[in-house]
Amino acid sequence: MRLTFLLALTCFALAGPLWALKVTLKSEDKPFEATPLKLEGHTLTYKRGSKELSCGIDEFTAESAYEIKRVLTLREARPLLELARFALHRELFAQARECAQEAQSQDKALAGDCAQVVALCDTLESEALFAQANASLDAADVEGARARLTSLLSRFRGSSAARRGEALLSTLDQLAAELKQKALEEEARKAQEQADAEVRKKRQPIDDWLQEFDTQLNRDEQRLRDADADATAGRTGKGLTAMEEIVNAGQKVRDALAKNAQVLQYDGQVLRAKDIDERAKKLIVDSYERWACHLFAMKNFALAGKTCERALEIDPKDRRLLALKVDIDEVYDKKSVLDGVTPPDKDD
Repeated sequence: MRLTFLLALTCFALAGPLWALKVTLKSEDKPFEATPLKLEGHTLTYKRGSKELSCGIDEFTAESAYEIKRVLTLREARPLLELARFALHRELFAQARECAQEAQSQDKALAGDCAQVVALCDTLESEALFAQANASLDAADVEGARARLTSLLSRFRGSSAARRGEALLSTLDQLAAELKQKALEEEARKAQEQADAEVRKKRQPIDDWLQEFDTQLNRDEQRLRDADADATAGRTGKGLTAMEEIVNAGQKVRDALAKNAQVLQYDGQVLRAKDIDERAKKLIVDSYERWACHLFAMKNFALAGKTCERALEIDPKDRRLLALKVDIDEVYDKKSVLDGVTPPDKDD
């Protein structure tokens, strides 16, 4: 009777655990209860509620995968050593050391293998602490780096990572000062950006106002080319009317700039307004020149001469206008003499 009971108990134990664990899949945020049934290679069969499911054990978080593996592992030396390596590969160093020490206590023949696992744990964990310290420095967390380096030196003194950590620890104060300087520079940069943004906001209406003049001059420069083409093609009424409108529009631009010169108070606005004024002046002179040329071609010498004179008042050195004025005066005077007419005064 006693033997039957022991056999039944053994079969029950070998059948695997019949209790649920709190585990978490990597694809899910919240833990759930699962009952591990068996592990074949890396494929786990488990129950979740009333459903029996299978998946790779590494689809669980490292901690959950270890707990599942642990409850499915016999408490014997070699299975425990395998469990220690399983934990080591998932960077669960404390669990790996614990399993290795338990395996060694059960079988002294495994002392070398167990010591190798523990040594690897020490090496990998010390390197991890060193990497975490550097990550803290990258995040400008000097005190976090100091805490990790201190832990590294106290737990793994003599290791390669500890020697590098000791050298890094000696520079932390200097690094802290450098990081503080960078933080101050970043604050200054942000403050300057904010100040620049405020200036841009204040100057934007004037910049937009000047941009409207730029846009108008671009449009009127094209209008002058079109008007010249119209007048050349015989559509003189349309062409000359457009030229007069362009002259008037250009003069309004110049008047507006002169009248509102006091609002040009931000960097670059005075120079930009000057450039716009020069463009408007040139456009007026160019319009007058084409206007006078077409009047001259139409033999309207009196109006051509007056148009030329208006342009020369704006730009007395324009060679095109000076030459055209000579031609107009010469032809106009000859025609007057031939017709027996005294040329009118220039102001007529």
